[in-house]
Amino acid sequence: MTGTSTGGGDWAGTGQRARSPRLDAQARSRGTVFGGAAELYHRVRPRYPEAVYEWIGEILAEAGLTGPGRAVDVGAGTGLFGAGLRARGWEVLGVDPDPDLLTLHPDPAVLGTAEDLPVASGSASLVTVAQAWHWMDPEAASAEFRRVLSAPGAAVVVLNQLDVRTDWVLRLSRIMHAGDVYRPEWRPELTGMGPVRTGEFRFTTPVTVDEVVALAATRTYWLRSDERIRARVEANLREFLAGEGLELAAASGAVDVRGQTEGEPVVYELPYVCLAYAAAITPPASSPQASPPRGR
Repeated sequence: MTGTSTGGGDWAGTGQRARSPRLDAQARSRGTVFGGAAELYHRVRPRYPEAVYEWIGEILAEAGLTGPGRAVDVGAGTGLFGAGLRARGWEVLGVDPDPDLLTLHPDPAVLGTAEDLPVASGSASLVTVAQAWHWMDPEAASAEFRRVLSAPGAAVVVLNQLDVRTDWVLRLSRIMHAGDVYRPEWRPELTGMGPVRTGEFRFTTPVTVDEVVALAATRTYWLRSDERIRARVEANLREFLAGEGLELAAASGAVDVRGQTEGEPVVYELPYVCLAYAAAITPPASSPQASPPRGR
């Protein structure tokens, strides 16, 4: 497979762990706070690496699917993940509870939740969830995924997150209040399907300090904070990236200031890791026909 899965190793010093999704109504409602920053979210959130789409294709091929078909992208937001599927020939339907995010969605899209999908049974060969699994009730969502999937098919959960195994990125994520970071050994509870397969894909995306501040402004912590807290977070980010953070990033090879023109913004190669999880549904094996009784 294209992806690799790693254990604890260099995650041990990060102090990060994945927590179980909070299922109370107030916590779930936070999944709809992004609409007020929809355009900013669409502009600054990182896209997904090519390798994860190739990996999904391999998973589906092993399950017996010969080509792209219909995909339901759940928690689709502005369609960032679905765009990569569409580019590979998939017919993508986006589903999200936030109407403001869906106004920027390029594909057909409908309002809905993972626990109550407005999709016909057996109508899709792929269900995807990118950056949204933590807002969902795993058991109810899995039941809906099984209902809408045909066989062969698969449910896929994808997480782009800052690669906090790099020291300056770990410190940056804490200033941003970037939320829980999932270690690769974590598994989503995709119940009633085949075993969960895993993939891990590292990549970087170029950002300036202003773009890091904009990225922080799309985080739940920022969106639910008052102006005083937002100003403090921005000041801390700018101070860190102008001083110690810049030195640490340069030492790690994430920025090269030697050829920097005076007044030109510093560009950081911000490390990310894309974690992917897939559970397939395969057609039931046909029962061998019984041999007719032999004549005497």
